Amino acid sequence: MKQKQIDIDIKFKFDLAGLKNIIKKTKLCHIITDFEKDGIYSLMFACEDEHMPKLNNLVAHYITDFYINRYKKYYLESNINLNAMEKMFVPAYICAITSFDNFTDREIALEADFTLNKFSVIPFLFFKLPDLLQRWRMIINLTNDNIQCFDKPTAVIDLLCYLVNNQQNKTKELDVCFEDRGIKIYNDNKLSFESKSQDKSDIGDMIAVLIKLCPQKLIIHSTNSNSHIDTLKKIFKAKILL
Repeated sequence: MKQKQIDIDIKFKFDLAGLKNIIKKTKLCHIITDFEKDGIYSLMFACEDEHMPKLNNLVAHYITDFYINRYKKYYLESNINLNAMEKMFVPAYICAITSFDNFTDREIALEADFTLNKFSVIPFLFFKLPDLLQRWRMIINLTNDNIQCFDKPTAVIDLLCYLVNNQQNKTKELDVCFEDRGIKIYNDNKLSFESKSQDKSDIGDMIAVLIKLCPQKLIIHSTNSNSHIDTLKKIFKAKILL
């Protein structure tokens, strides 16, 4: 029988906790448990030798998803200085660069050896995936070195438009509804975002959600024309349907 232990900083506990349920569903493990100690959340499991390759592959893809979909955003936010950018566009920019070329990020991450009997998720990234971190640091350096160029909304909108055009579509179609006071975003009739007003903060969050969901088509519903619709047209351009 083989055993495996995966450790992660306690603040990312719930990002790793989901792996426990996924492993349980495989029904390949005799033992699976988790515990917390000294600010670390640990997941442990044991299985017959022949099942470990399948479970290692499952772990590799799960941890890779964590790096790309969760930690990348955390790392970029922690190291990028966006003080010169209008605050309304900061969430959208972070979402856009977090989603930028994730396909290559994923390929690099999956080349790592996740078969170790014990490893810590964050140190593993820093010591075993230097090429992935180098890509992220390049984004950080490019942003920090050129942030003064994006002190005007028009420049930020052009940048967001470029990043959106280079994203892979994640959803087929989204509906954005500007109501009398708030905003709603629907994905296949399911509510994905709602605000009670249309102030700059809400508009910024709305744009960030749209970029994160990255639709192939964006349908806008509004009884009145407003500058926010013009902003969406400029960012999403060919995706827009009115």
